[in-house]
Amino acid sequence: MAGQVSVPELEDRLQCPICLEVFKEPLMLQCGHSYCKGCLVSLSRHLDSELRCPVCRQEVDSSSPPPNVSLARVIEALQFPGDPEPKVCEHHRNPLSLFCERDQELICGLCGLLGSHRHHRVTPVSTVYSRMKEELAALISDLKQEQKKVDEHIAKLGNNRTRIVNESDIFSWVIRREFQELHHLVDEEKARCLEGLEGHTRGLVASLDMQLEQAQGTLERLVQAERVLEQFSNESHHEFIRKYHSVASR
Repeated sequence: MAGQVSVPELEDRLQCPICLEVFKEPLMLQCGHSYCKGCLVSLSRHLDSELRCPVCRQEVDSSSPPPNVSLARVIEALQFPGDPEPKVCEHHRNPLSLFCERDQELICGLCGLLGSHRHHRVTPVSTVYSRMKEELAALISDLKQEQKKVDEHIAKLGNNRTRIVNESDIFSWVIRREFQELHHLVDEEKARCLEGLEGHTRGLVASLDMQLEQAQGTLERLVQAERVLEQFSNESHHEFIRKYHSVASR
């Protein structure tokens, strides 16, 4: 069991040094290192000088490297799962097996060796995928925490709303009852004041009616006295003088 190698570890050991994918049609150079046929052809096409092995930097002849039959049989026997339609680089037509950390782009092995990403830090796609999956899981966890907080806040707001509505209903009932009682007291006080005013008015009117009746009687007596005096003024001189003091005093 200690000597067994897991499938992911074995897959890492069977990766092409250029594309970092499992070998496809592996070719062996004179130095003993193997590469995918497509990667080696692309590397030779983009080099103006002699080809040097990217691993050991030994100068090699890339015109007709022999296929690594044993390696190909091992890979075929293991039947590694692969992408049926791998994404390829539009410049080198190699699989996009690397990720440029600086430019945040997917690149192929030749882009990292010869292209504009040559001096940039690159990471295998599988590693970047695992890292981003972990970051995504952390983001999802953060979102769930925020969602939980928002849910709690919504529940709290809902409870506050219900409490405020209930308290408002209670206060409305209390206010209506208090004002009903106030209206009742006001109506009673209004009736008492009106009754007092009417009684006072009746007393004043009765007194004035009595005074008016007395004044009318006095007026009639004065009118009668005036008629008596006017008749007395027509008396003869001797009768006028003789009766004057008696009539005037009366």
